[in-house]
Amino acid sequence: MMKEREKVLQKLYMQYQMLQQHLENMQQQSKVIGTQLIDLMGTIQSLEDLKAVKEGTEILVPISSGVYAKARINDTSNLVVNVGADVTVSKSIDETKAVVERQAEELEKIQNQVLTELQRLSVKAAAIEKEMSSLAE
Repeated sequence: MMKEREKVLQKLYMQYQMLQQHLENMQQQSKVIGTQLIDLMGTIQSLEDLKAVKEGTEILVPISSGVYAKARINDTSNLVVNVGADVTVSKSIDETKAVVERQAEELEKIQNQVLTELQRLSVKAAAIEKEMSSLAE
């Protein structure tokens, strides 16, 4: 009887450990998505700000993290947008903003799915924890 209980406890503990690892991975994924969403919201705000910039205005253009080049805006009505596979197209600020907003909406959907899965896994982990506790008594 005792051996059977130990086997069940051991099996539950392994399930619990796997769930915990999966939870940690999902939490990390949620953080990454959150960071991407913040970046997209910043891009949307920058696009709105760009509408007010007049041609000929000097701006700082990011080259890499913390490195900027001075540049002058020659065309405020068109942006060059990467659409994938190193292909770029010309789009207006509003068209570009719409693309970025769609990306943000898709990320929000994914974020909601991740949060739902996190909640489901947390409930399952709590149930396993409770079952292990009652078997250990």
